[in-house]
Amino acid sequence: MRYLLYAVFLVGVVVGILALREATLSTHVRQDPDSRLQVVVHSSRNPSASATQSLAELTEAQVLFCRLEIDSDLVGELEPARVDRHSPLRDLGSDRFFFVLQPSLDNSNRRQFRGCLEDWRVDHLLVDVECMDVECMSDL
Repeated sequence: MRYLLYAVFLVGVVVGILALREATLSTHVRQDPDSRLQVVVHSSRNPSASATQSLAELTEAQVLFCRLEIDSDLVGELEPARVDRHSPLRDLGSDRFFFVLQPSLDNSNRRQFRGCLEDWRVDHLLVDVECMDVECMSDL
């Protein structure tokens, strides 16, 4: 009976370790080279910070830094997020930015990229990812 309990315990430990490994292992899926991923971020800065760089410049620096950690390129330029809701085109404010990555990112790279963007890399800048999907602008 004692050996049976040891065997059950050992099997449980092995299954637990394999489940943890599967849940934390970074696996990548090849993406179609023509696929795109839209991203909308909200940026804010410490008001007491030096104003020698604009919020757009700081956000672009963060995006470009984080882009180095994934297998995707920035398409076009970082721009203020705009949305067409019942026309006319509205600017949602200078603290929200929109950009496109090509090719799209698999789930593992999306988690990594979101984490990088939301980490405090550039002094006095805080970035929150509002949307990271194939079509973000229709959601806003």
